Amino acid sequence: MTQESGGGLTRAERTLSLWMLLSAWTYAFGAVFFFLAGKHISAVINYIAERLLPFLPLYPLPDAVAEGAFWRVLSVSMMAMLAWVCFNVRTDVRGRVWLVPVVLLSKCCSTSCYFLLFIGHPCLAYLVGVLTDGPIFLVTWALWFQAKNADRYLDAKEEAVLLAVGDALMPRGGAFQTGFADVAGDVLADTRRLLAAQNAATLFMTRVMLHVFNVLPLLFLRPRTFLRMTPEERGAFLACLESHPVSAVRALCQVLKLHTMLPFFNQPEAEKAVSQPEGEEA
Repeated sequence: MTQESGGGLTRAERTLSLWMLLSAWTYAFGAVFFFLAGKHISAVINYIAERLLPFLPLYPLPDAVAEGAFWRVLSVSMMAMLAWVCFNVRTDVRGRVWLVPVVLLSKCCSTSCYFLLFIGHPCLAYLVGVLTDGPIFLVTWALWFQAKNADRYLDAKEEAVLLAVGDALMPRGGAFQTGFADVAGDVLADTRRLLAAQNAATLFMTRVMLHVFNVLPLLFLRPRTFLRMTPEERGAFLACLESHPVSAVRALCQVLKLHTMLPFFNQPEAEKAVSQPEGEEA
């Protein structure tokens, strides 16, 4: 996840940019293909199903040619819109990454609808829709999730979870006079440098870990998420996790503590507080 030397894009942004270019040309080709040959797609799928999957019902073809043309126009217009969105993201991936959810919404909607239709009427045409749009949605979402925060790596909520954990572990006036909140900005800067050295899979898991940790109190039948807890409740909850009988829970807590404490003790103020015994003058 290091920054590219040219243009200042992160590796995740560059990957998303290439995916948007591929997607744009795919949707553009799809729009032309659907316009010219879309009326044959359902019949071809039915032919394949009849030969290879005779146990599946066939997709009911429209009785009138005009009806099929009506829905084909909507498909062409949607693909033209998606091609435009992807081309625009490609030209300025950092400035226009906010457009990617338009693609995600489209693919999520089509995948969900195809799946529900397949449950009600399990024909091959609906299954093809699920197996086509579903993977496109997952790949696009994964690449967007990695790239959408640019060189900040974490979004605002993930940063808030990290800061809340650090403040609970190192409150102002606690074990040291310097608290986590006193150096929060510098800690986040160091954390970003730490995250920049992680590969894509590790960074993805780190961010997922922060979201899981935020809702973890709900799984322990607490009335609110970690971010909505009071500082006292956060400290008590962390102490509970450190002695939890399930090793995976303890490991999650330890990894999160590492992500907060290492950048904290890397700050001059915190280092000075640790090296100087209480009551000793500088």
